[in-house]
Amino acid sequence: MKIKNFFKNLSKNSDMKMVASIGFATVILFVYFYFGTFSAFEKFFPNTENLGFWKIIYHNCMAFVLFFGLGFIFSKFALKNSCKQVGLGKGEYKLGLKLCLIALIVIPLLALSTVLDKDMAGTYPLVDFNIYGTWYYIGGYFLSYLLYYIGWEFLFRSIILFGCEEKCGVLGAILISTMISALVHSSIAGFGKPMVETLSAIPAGLIFGYIT
Repeated sequence: MKIKNFFKNLSKNSDMKMVASIGFATVILFVYFYFGTFSAFEKFFPNTENLGFWKIIYHNCMAFVLFFGLGFIFSKFALKNSCKQVGLGKGEYKLGLKLCLIALIVIPLLALSTVLDKDMAGTYPLVDFNIYGTWYYIGGYFLSYLLYYIGWEFLFRSIILFGCEEKCGVLGAILISTMISALVHSSIAGFGKPMVETLSAIPAGLIFGYIT
């Protein structure tokens, strides 16, 4: 009875949607970093042919499966959210199309600019297309990156952002999702991320959050 009252008092003034959203993000990030990354694939499947290629595919696709796939199921059935409530509605689609066109130009240029940074180039070496030069390798490589970013954006700009909006307001939700995103893109937790990546995650989080 005392334990029941303890949790009852603890959650009395809490927004349970926010609590559940942050709790889900915490657990799913733990699962991803220990079971869904390059090193996990190397550990589980050390004798895989073309290991350098397939560990990238695994790493990227696991982000989509865990963050978007399980995230959507969690949001739909545990939180009872509609698609619109997690940012999957039509929205201002005309503005969205314009922003996508701008992004198609700007983002590749920003991505290529990171090659000039020694730390970024060391952390994210480009796949060797001389080795994996067939069309299905190249297509699979870029498709997996698309799935990767859909997964990450859904976790931060859907589960966390909309999960915190009701309690914290729009600005508070954007700042919370940006803070968590920046921490994940840092070396604080021992993931060895370059400083450039951490700094870029802050304005990116604010901009993407506002757009969403």
